Amino acid sequence: MNREDFNDKCKDCNDCCLCEVVRCLVNDCTGPTGPCGCTGPTGPKGATGPTGATGMQGPIGPTGATGMQGPIGPTGATGATGATGMQGPTGPTGATGATGPAGGSFNAAAMIHDETNAVVPINEAIKPSITNLSNGITYDPTTGEFMVPQTGQYLINWWFNVRSKNQNEECNPIALGIELHQTTPGFNLIAHSSTHNRLSGCDTGTISGNALFAANANDKFRFVNTSNTDFQLVPNDRYSASFSVTQIN
Repeated sequence: MNREDFNDKCKDCNDCCLCEVVRCLVNDCTGPTGPCGCTGPTGPKGATGPTGATGMQGPIGPTGATGMQGPIGPTGATGATGATGMQGPTGPTGATGATGPAGGSFNAAAMIHDETNAVVPINEAIKPSITNLSNGITYDPTTGEFMVPQTGQYLINWWFNVRSKNQNEECNPIALGIELHQTTPGFNLIAHSSTHNRLSGCDTGTISGNALFAANANDKFRFVNTSNTDFQLVPNDRYSASFSVTQIN
């Protein structure tokens, strides 16, 4: 029986007290309110919720107007040029520097040449016959020696146009050589030069060279045939030999 049906039955019930009991039994009666119970413990804190979306940035306000620059003032007049000061006194003269070394003297020189076709034996002196220039340096064509007048340094250059006089049966080619010797006061080899190629009989070659050497006053020098055979001077466009000597210091 539901609640509506029960209520309808109780309308006609003569025993109202009984009806109230029955009504309470079917939860239709409400008792007095009881006292409030104790507050229960606080429940655990829930998880933090997600961060909300960032709001939109508002629009940037307009830039303020730039203030006007004031006018530039006029340039002032150039001042007058000041008077030129008095010239200072001349400083004292510096000390004289040391005297430098003396330069080359070039006060002694000689040039000698030959135009003959003279034959020069082995280990004999070459004796050019013509003196072109002699200034202090003397030359003796009978010995082929030249003598320097002063102690110093000398530069000599030479060339000799020669032909081999090799007369052996095989007539083997041979290099021809010349040496510059100091002869007085003692023997001293100064320099040596030779033909570039070996020469057989009737072949002609040129022997040239140069040397820078120190000498004492009155030292003597000469050129000597140091080949393994005699040779002959051969004129080439007139000259067959030439050498020059110059004092440079």
